[in-house]
Amino acid sequence: MKKAFLILVAAALLSAKCTDNFSASIAITPSLSEVPYTGGSVDITVMTDLPWKIVMDEECPATVSKETGIGDDVVTVTIPQTDSWTTGCVAVKFYSRSNSSSATRTAYITQGYKPYVSVSGESGTIERAGGSAQIVVTANAPWKASCDIPGVTFSPAEGGVGNHTVLVTFPANTTGSSRRITVNFSIDGDSDHFYFVQY
Repeated sequence: MKKAFLILVAAALLSAKCTDNFSASIAITPSLSEVPYTGGSVDITVMTDLPWKIVMDEECPATVSKETGIGDDVVTVTIPQTDSWTTGCVAVKFYSRSNSSSATRTAYITQGYKPYVSVSGESGTIERAGGSAQIVVTANAPWKASCDIPGVTFSPAEGGVGNHTVLVTFPANTTGSSRRITVNFSIDGDSDHFYFVQY
């Protein structure tokens, strides 16, 4: 009986020692993903044998379907629409811990920027014989210029991110009456325009 008791004690001590030395591990997939500026959700698979928890910055706009769990699971991360004109990134950190160590994995979700284009300058009158005007275009994505009147030209007619000065040239008005000219600058998801009157 005494021998059996000693064997049980030894087994318990060995078990405790193994538990203390058990290395924490955790894996997640995907670790990189993206959503559009309109928002969206990403399912992240958690793989571990241990209890785990999620930690995010307090100012992070994302929400998670659950913040803690035990063992393998799936967490849905939901990100709302953004009004930011630059690309954003949300970091979702997953922690697991054993008696002797801890492990961390981070899922990064990038969010696209809200398309933005704006034009500035002076709306005005164009002579019947034709003329030109300068317009400043500000955009966070590639843009293209267009017009509802044939013969209007742009230099340049398209551009990229940043501020661009565009020279708009108007042909003579041969219609016999005044007309309003709309010049439009558009990117995927947004546009802005400028009006001119030609007699």
